Amino acid sequence: MISGINMPSMSDEREIIDGLLQDAENALSRGAFGKASSLYRGILGIEPNHISALRQLAAMEVNQGDPAVALEFFERARQLKTDDPDLCHGIATALRLMGRHSDSNMALIATLRIDPNHGPALYDQARRQQQEGNHEAAGYTFLKLAKLGSGSYDIFFNCGVSMYRTHNLIAAERWFHAAAQVDTTAHRPFVNLGMIYRTWGYIPQAIACLEHAVTLAPESVDVHWNLAHALLVSGELTRGFAEYEWRFKREGQNKRQINLPRWTGESLNGKTILLTLEQGMGDAIQFVRFAEEVAARGGRVIVECHPGLENLLATAPGVSETVKVGADVLEADCYLSIMSLPHVLGTTWSNLPAKVPYLSVPSDTQVRDLRDRRLRVGMAWRGNAKHENDNWRSLELSALKALREVDGVSFFGLQVGAGRTDCDKAPWKGSITDLAAGLKNFEDTAAVVSQMDLVITVDTAMAHLAGALGVSVWVLIPQGNDWRWLHGRSDSPWYPTLRLFRQARNRNWTPIISDMANDLHKLAAAHFLRK
Repeated sequence: MISGINMPSMSDEREIIDGLLQDAENALSRGAFGKASSLYRGILGIEPNHISALRQLAAMEVNQGDPAVALEFFERARQLKTDDPDLCHGIATALRLMGRHSDSNMALIATLRIDPNHGPALYDQARRQQQEGNHEAAGYTFLKLAKLGSGSYDIFFNCGVSMYRTHNLIAAERWFHAAAQVDTTAHRPFVNLGMIYRTWGYIPQAIACLEHAVTLAPESVDVHWNLAHALLVSGELTRGFAEYEWRFKREGQNKRQINLPRWTGESLNGKTILLTLEQGMGDAIQFVRFAEEVAARGGRVIVECHPGLENLLATAPGVSETVKVGADVLEADCYLSIMSLPHVLGTTWSNLPAKVPYLSVPSDTQVRDLRDRRLRVGMAWRGNAKHENDNWRSLELSALKALREVDGVSFFGLQVGAGRTDCDKAPWKGSITDLAAGLKNFEDTAAVVSQMDLVITVDTAMAHLAGALGVSVWVLIPQGNDWRWLHGRSDSPWYPTLRLFRQARNRNWTPIISDMANDLHKLAAAHFLRK
């Protein structure tokens, strides 16, 4: 022993550590994280394997944004206590924050092996399952959390989301109601309840939920966006199109900077207006009808188009010129997004421009002769796979097998892109003429559609094209349909030649395809008698 120096005894060290622990806890309670960290590190200087200090430092580093340091502390602590699920879950959290998702998942699995009912680990597992699109597994995990007694808003809400994503709307409704009861200030459960009620056709209830959500979150873009859809599907055009203007604030909306004044509906007195492109091709076809009224207010109308639509939309009344999207239009004096026209023009059902045809086949388009003594029926069964609701609206051609059994019909495939190869598969192989190879743009498609006696399609641009050309068109639409097809109607004020076949029960197309086959049989028989 060195003369003159008294080394602290074990009891002295314990007293020092206890004092440092108390000081560190006091510092944490005051939010003095830097001081608390120094105190915990001081404890480790005395006792390197002090598990409480390691645990607290790890948690602080996670919260302060240094997961790599947190991981080091968590791993040191776990070496001392291998059966501690909280430490194992801490390792999973640090790994996730470091972007090491595979390793994080393995640590979560290890946590749940130690404690299958570990709440934080179950929650992280459920959220990961949601992010991976495995909503069925996520729903099961959230349900387990709820049964363990977690009455948190987050658990109830996310359980509802998972049920909704797996099309279990009855269960989703129950969980969203439970979430709303836990947090009466939260608007998101009411948004999702509005979506469910709209799908079920309970439109007044959907609007009521969304209007309540507006009172809870007046500036929420998501609330106003969903309210717009509910109002429009109910037929309230004025309020609906006013709310629809909130779409420009949606996250991910490609909001372009256009260095022109926005038109507000005043007389144009010979000025040139640019109607800018928005959303899909079907939307452009539907809304170009309003160009005639813009021209009537004294404007020279230039319409911005998707590639392949320029010549077709140029045939619309009131359109002076069409340009490709992004082209510089130096002569323009003002602009307006084409889908804002009903709002700016004050469109109501009494003044809706619904005369068809308002588009025609461009005069220089090469037209293929498709004359046939039998009823000519064009078919399209899939929309754009990137559309957020495509899995609700699109189907396989094989699902339309009942139509193939109808005599006196010549079927023509108008499907391009995904789904085209269905023509070469049973049961349609040899029973449908695939025209897709010749459909290079919408002019070609219009030339073919104009020769059809009938077009049968899902809710995609083909429905709008046929309707705008004045061709008879039958449209299969899912339960919870797009706003423009309204609620409970078999006709459409937008297109006098269009008929709607509505899905009565979610994702069950069989009954309406059977009804369609019966009506097609009658139509084919009447066509034969006329010939």
